[in-house]
Amino acid sequence: MDKLQAMKVFCRVYEAESFKIASESLDISRPMVTRYINALEESLGAKLLHRNTRNISVTHAGQQYYQRCSNILEAIEEAEGELTDLTHQPKGHIRISVPMDFGLSHMVPILSEFSKIYPEITLEIDFSDKRVDLTESGIDLAVRGGDLGGDQFIARPLCSMRGYVCASPEYLSRMGSPKHPKDLTDHNCMVYTNAPYGNRWTFKSEHEEFDVQISGSLMGNNGSALTRLSVAGAGIIMQPDFLVDKYIEKGELVTLFEDYETFSGQFYVVYAERKLLPKKVRLLIDFLFERLQLTI
Repeated sequence: MDKLQAMKVFCRVYEAESFKIASESLDISRPMVTRYINALEESLGAKLLHRNTRNISVTHAGQQYYQRCSNILEAIEEAEGELTDLTHQPKGHIRISVPMDFGLSHMVPILSEFSKIYPEITLEIDFSDKRVDLTESGIDLAVRGGDLGGDQFIARPLCSMRGYVCASPEYLSRMGSPKHPKDLTDHNCMVYTNAPYGNRWTFKSEHEEFDVQISGSLMGNNGSALTRLSVAGAGIIMQPDFLVDKYIEKGELVTLFEDYETFSGQFYVVYAERKLLPKKVRLLIDFLFERLQLTI
């Protein structure tokens, strides 16, 4: 039995609480996962996991063994990282999850540059607006906006964003320009279905804060698509600056209600709390901070 690989398999099963997820993230068969766990328990003379057809649970011995294994595996990864530094050839595999729109507009050029500088590091990128469980999915780090969720993760502010209400000059010429946010009830507003605010847009000024319930003939789960529809004259949108800035600069979109603020927030780099963060992951995090501060 490859004891080191068996320890990796056990830690993955422990973290995911699933043989199936562990086998998928490690790219080995489920029977092989079972064999590794059985071999470990036999060599240790102790039961690490209780399992049945529905779920698994960790024994007291399993909890203690996991802490030892995770420390050992982190130490090995750190040692390999230090040797990599000496040879000036960082290498390894990193799984990263990024939001669809922000990922395509800002992360793709940065990740492409990173890949050219560090060709021995393989990046596996998940473009999705869905909240990803870092533990279950085996993601090394994620870029997230808004609510982070979970105290077991470290979240470092990466860059800020703010929202704008916009429409095309063609739409405003055809339908008239709303003078106050409450006038939006008489306009075709496009709902971004992935946003927590949905069809209730919040507006803030120095003197007041209120919500406006909007409606329209178009809605969707992709902010970039809704922005392009607005450019084409389909209606009014509320979208973040990183999606609308270039269209505003070209005059293809016009901002509304300059005296009011909509939503604002941060993007964060999120990763699991560990004593020793792998060098390759730290390298990518530092690279993201450096590049995004130059572009945002």
